[in-house]
Amino acid sequence: MTLAVQTLALAGLQPDQITLVATLEGRQHETAITSLARACHCPLIALSKEALRESEPDMSQVSETTRRVHDVPGVAEAAALAAIRQYTGATARLLINRQQCASATCALATPASYMALTE
Repeated sequence: MTLAVQTLALAGLQPDQITLVATLEGRQHETAITSLARACHCPLIALSKEALRESEPDMSQVSETTRRVHDVPGVAEAAALAAIRQYTGATARLLINRQQCASATCALATPASYMALTE
C-alpha cells in the first residue's frame, strides 16, 4: 500500500481520486491488490494477457523477467494502460511510469484526452 500512496503522491492524487485498479488475470485475489482497490473505493479488474500485450508500444519500459514468467511485457504499466482502453474506450497515456519496491510495482494511466487538457 505504501508504494501506491507514494505513486499517487507523485501525481498529486489521493486514493479517492482513483477510479479503477487493474492487474493481470490470476493476480486479482492477491491481498495487496484487493486492499488497494478497497482503499480507493473503486472496482478491481483483471485483464487478459492479450490486453496487456497490446499496451507494449505505450509502455516506458518492458520487463524480460515478467515476459518470461507471465508472458506479458509488464504488469503495472500494461494493466494501467489496458484498463483505460477497455474501461473508457479511449487512448491511454501513462501519468506515472512504473514505480517499484521490493515486492510490488505500480503505475498510473489516464485517457490521452485528459492529458491534452492539462498540458
